[in-house]
Amino acid sequence: MPEVSDAAAIRLTGRITFDEAAAARRAILAALAATPATRVVLELGGVEEFDTAGAAVLAEVLKTGEADNKRVLLCRPSESVLKIFRLAGFAEVLDCCCPDVAEVRRRLEGAR
Repeated sequence: MPEVSDAAAIRLTGRITFDEAAAARRAILAALAATPATRVVLELGGVEEFDTAGAAVLAEVLKTGEADNKRVLLCRPSESVLKIFRLAGFAEVLDCCCPDVAEVRRRLEGAR
């Protein structure tokens, strides 16, 4: 993912399902806490398998970011991710999804 100025990027790949959810949660929240950036982009294009446990992890990451005054955007969610968000009725999470880097930049520039 091309860099977005003044934002940290975290790239997620592989599976984020029930079996991996606890480890993914710890890793993503640790990365979120470790970055001094107040704008964070989670790149989801490489997530091959995703279920409601993964959706719960990302919803928690978004809430934690908000509580820590960090703007978190989800970039290029894979079809697997979008399918679960739609099925789970996570409209609020879908509002944080950007289909491409240009949309990420547009939203982040407006958030300064």
